[in-house]
Amino acid sequence: VMSGRSARHGGELTIRAVAPRRAMAALLGLLLALSWLVDQAAGAAKAPTTPSTAEEHFWGTVRAISSGTHLLVHSPDRGEILVRMFGVDLPEPPQPGAGDSLPGQPFGEQAAAYVRDLLLTKQVQLTTYGRDRAGRTLAVVWLGEINVNLTLVKEGLAWVDPALTVTRVRAPLEVAERQARVGKYGL
Repeated sequence: VMSGRSARHGGELTIRAVAPRRAMAALLGLLLALSWLVDQAAGAAKAPTTPSTAEEHFWGTVRAISSGTHLLVHSPDRGEILVRMFGVDLPEPPQPGAGDSLPGQPFGEQAAAYVRDLLLTKQVQLTTYGRDRAGRTLAVVWLGEINVNLTLVKEGLAWVDPALTVTRVRAPLEVAERQARVGKYGL
């Protein structure tokens, strides 16, 4: 921007740096706004890798079971959903290998059979707690009034996941685990 005559500069025309400063401030503001928008979009698109405390409930039919705690559930509203039973770890069942099978852990076969017999082709209600790192829905599985996650621990067929941080899920599981140990059930 050209300014008028200045007595300080002997009456010469001087160029002020007003316009470049305003342009830089506007550019900086635009970059900050763009950065904020990108962060918001990335946060919305990214699934949480840790459990959330916000519960969501929906129904579905168990179509397949793998590793005891991993379920494929078909929901009329949501389609096929990969689910991991939240807060419990089952012992590993024997794994067939090339020629030899891996032995698995004690009670692994019984735990996998129990889950299969109890849930396969049954309609269940899921109380969800976010997603795990693999993108599976973390859920407490209900068969009618039966909390399946809790039942597995009570029967001595599962342990409480040591990484579980949701207190309202963890507390009853820990009580059930202690009772199973005292009663010498399963694991």
